Amino acid sequence: MATNKNVILIHGTWMRGTHWSEARAAFEERGFTVHTPSLRYHDLPLLEGSLKLAELSLLDYTSDLVALAGSLDEPPLLVGLSMGGLLAQLVAARTPHAGVVAACPAPAAGIFQLYPSMIRLFAGHYLQPRPWRKPLYPTWDRMRWGAAHRQDEDYVRELYADLVCESGRAYCEMAFPYLDRRRAARVDFDAITGPVLVLSGERDRMVVPRIARATARRHRRATHVEIPGADHMVLMGTNLSTTLRHIDAWLDRERVFASGEDSRSA
Repeated sequence: MATNKNVILIHGTWMRGTHWSEARAAFEERGFTVHTPSLRYHDLPLLEGSLKLAELSLLDYTSDLVALAGSLDEPPLLVGLSMGGLLAQLVAARTPHAGVVAACPAPAAGIFQLYPSMIRLFAGHYLQPRPWRKPLYPTWDRMRWGAAHRQDEDYVRELYADLVCESGRAYCEMAFPYLDRRRAARVDFDAITGPVLVLSGERDRMVVPRIARATARRHRRATHVEIPGADHMVLMGTNLSTTLRHIDAWLDRERVFASGEDSRSA
């Protein structure tokens, strides 16, 4: 039996590790040792970081997270939101892990993603010259209308004030995987042999629920749960307590930390 329950919380687009304060406290109350890394350069101020991260690849993020997971005394539970949900799967295919929670995961290569709300939110980035070399900036419309329209406005404004830029290259790798020779957004689903919980928000506009359902179908041991009435931020704010109840039930049902056997990449 594992002597230490590690969990790595992997944030999504425009965020950083400090945004996990609520979820961090909740997992610590459940006896976890919680790791909340900021993706590469996401700990920098918005403008300074934009100059450094614009051309980072999903492969860069994945490598950093694989190194963190490998440094721990026990294989971790990998929990990711949005792009972090995709990264959690990419990491799980490459390193020992206890299980995966992919919350509103960005689409892996091969999963349909051309939905109207997602086009509204991100088309503008791709219409500029060489979008893979430019940072993706947060906007109030993208945050409020796209990600957090079911949250209290004051809460959203507090989050928004601390957002950073995102990698334009990473977003091109997700949007146009068929043009990416390195196949950065391709998940080796067969290499993830442990239990996977895929969460979606019923009212999510940023990553529509169909993507989560399609993601769950790709895994051999997946459970899909849709959070009623929730927007994209299922692990934050008003959605957190409901989401945690589903995670608790899944951890118990799948006996994620009950055995010394961990899931490994092929």
